[in-house]
Amino acid sequence: MGRGVAVAGASVLSLVVWGCNLAEPPPFDPREITRAERERSAEVRSGTLPALPTTMESYTADGTGTTGASGMPATGRSIAPGEIVRMPLREVMQRAAANNAEVRVSAYDPAINATKVVENEAHYDPIFFTNVKWDKQFDRTPGTVIPNPNNPTSAQNILITVENNDIYTIESGVKEYLPSGGQISLSYQTVQSRYNPVRYVLNNYWDNELKLQLTQPLLRDFGYEVNWARVTIAKNDQRVSMLDFRKTLEDNTNELEKDYWNLYEAQREVEIQENLLRQTRDLANLLWQQSIIGGKATHVEASQGIAAVYSREAVLAQAKAHVLDISDDIKRRMGDPEFAIAGPIQVLPADAPVEEPVTFTLQDQVETALLNRLELGQQQIRINSAEVARQVAINGLYPKLDLVASASVQGLSTSFGAAFSDQFDKGHGIYSLGLQLEVPLGNREARAIYQRALLQQLQAQNSYKNIRDQIMEDVSQAVRDINTTWIQLDRARKSRFRQEDVLGGLEQRRASGVQVLDPSFVQLELDQQERLAEAQRIEAQSLANYNISLAKLEKAKGTILRYNNIIMEQDWYPRPYAPTRQRNTQVSASR
Repeated sequence: MGRGVAVAGASVLSLVVWGCNLAEPPPFDPREITRAERERSAEVRSGTLPALPTTMESYTADGTGTTGASGMPATGRSIAPGEIVRMPLREVMQRAAANNAEVRVSAYDPAINATKVVENEAHYDPIFFTNVKWDKQFDRTPGTVIPNPNNPTSAQNILITVENNDIYTIESGVKEYLPSGGQISLSYQTVQSRYNPVRYVLNNYWDNELKLQLTQPLLRDFGYEVNWARVTIAKNDQRVSMLDFRKTLEDNTNELEKDYWNLYEAQREVEIQENLLRQTRDLANLLWQQSIIGGKATHVEASQGIAAVYSREAVLAQAKAHVLDISDDIKRRMGDPEFAIAGPIQVLPADAPVEEPVTFTLQDQVETALLNRLELGQQQIRINSAEVARQVAINGLYPKLDLVASASVQGLSTSFGAAFSDQFDKGHGIYSLGLQLEVPLGNREARAIYQRALLQQLQAQNSYKNIRDQIMEDVSQAVRDINTTWIQLDRARKSRFRQEDVLGGLEQRRASGVQVLDPSFVQLELDQQERLAEAQRIEAQSLANYNISLAKLEKAKGTILRYNNIIMEQDWYPRPYAPTRQRNTQVSASR
């Protein structure tokens, strides 16, 4: 649109990128957070409301009443020149991108979802474990007869009626869940056993074992795609939240653009109402003077003019308040601590609106929207997540068949060192290999899960078509709105020219003395002043609406950030669906 808007930005995106590295927050103190606002609010002057009049006031030559309380202007609180800051739209967008509270809140969601990605990936991190156990066996037995361990060839046996044994076990190792669905562990175990009475030739012996164990599903829960699904979906959720962040930024940018041009319209409304009041006061003063000197006007015509003055002062007061309301909303959306919402500084527009016709090709605008609207990107991600969930559900239909394997090297002796040497010198190997099979009869749970996953995938695909249709409707309506507002602006300006001509003719007739200043003519001129002001107001409104419709089209196309040169340096599209333009971007700012 020919606007050289500088790159706007926000340090808030550090939350998106470095959300996991934030320091511990200080204690939450709501009064401290609002302290600056309260201090700035105290600077705002508030006038004393005057008492209502009880009788008709006299009228003076300057157009004011001689009775009633003073201290507040009749048209509302005046704005001192030092309290007005005229700000170009570029700067408004910069400050909002850097400081808007709603955008900052939304920026936490991608960082929060990034931690969920790490949380799911961490499921496959190695785990170190140590198990320490002491078994104290002090049991009575019904009587066990065993050969003498110290003299196996002797005929003398040993009768055991009480066992007083101490067995110490220490096992340390590393285990890990595999992306293929299995679990593997490597551990070293040492067992020291002391039996009383003696049961074996070696008493107080050490049994060392190096163990490798593997459990691997072969059907259900097998495969990288199935077991990595939680990570894939978590990454998709993070991308969706990043697009939600972009949506918040787009919505705030669009609302700021509307506020800016509505503020232009409201400011023009004040200027129009001030000019109308000035014209009305001039006429009322003329009628008042004529009634005093016994000229062409009587007391009736003078009262007509004075009543119109009071009525238009009230309208002007409302117009001024409307300017302050929109200014406060812009300050809120900027979120800049330099411009407290309840503070004395009022923001007014510095840029002139676009007054040139813009022609669009509808098909080009639709194609641009289909490439850039974030809702389509989000739905593509959701379709991908639904497909991942369906693949997991298909895998869940299979029987559970697991491979269980283990291998260990054992060593045994009367001391730890000797057992360790025995373990690796002679290599006492122990091996195990087996299969475990489970077949759920009916398999109703898995079938229901698959049916749900299939329906959710179909729902996501149909939602994509619905969103696509909605986008095309949005663009079509936005283009039509531009054409309509331009026609309205053209007709409003032509109407204003004619209303100016009518009022000029009436004023000329009054000034020439040809026209008698009777109540009908006075009312005609007062009405024509108001009709001209209304035509000027409609023209200002049409011009603001035309500029708002231009921004509305950019919002409908998903390019409003680029339109305002707000760039996001975050890869928010899933790579399989990335558009060819503006792919790797970041919200950054230079203030």
